[in-house]
Amino acid sequence: MIYDRSIRAYVCLHCGLTYTSQDLLMESQKEFERKLQENKKRRKYEEYLEWWTASKK
Repeated sequence: MIYDRSIRAYVCLHCGLTYTSQDLLMESQKEFERKLQENKKRRKYEEYLEWWTASKK
């Protein structure tokens, strides 16, 4: 991505999408929240799996 001063936006060189700084901030927050949710799911599954294997003694 490069910053184009004439339109005050970031432009992706590969796909041509343009983002204002606010759009870019919102997208990065969405990505952070999505990764946080994935980590919660993975952690919950790992805790369940650990509980399941430990209870079979």
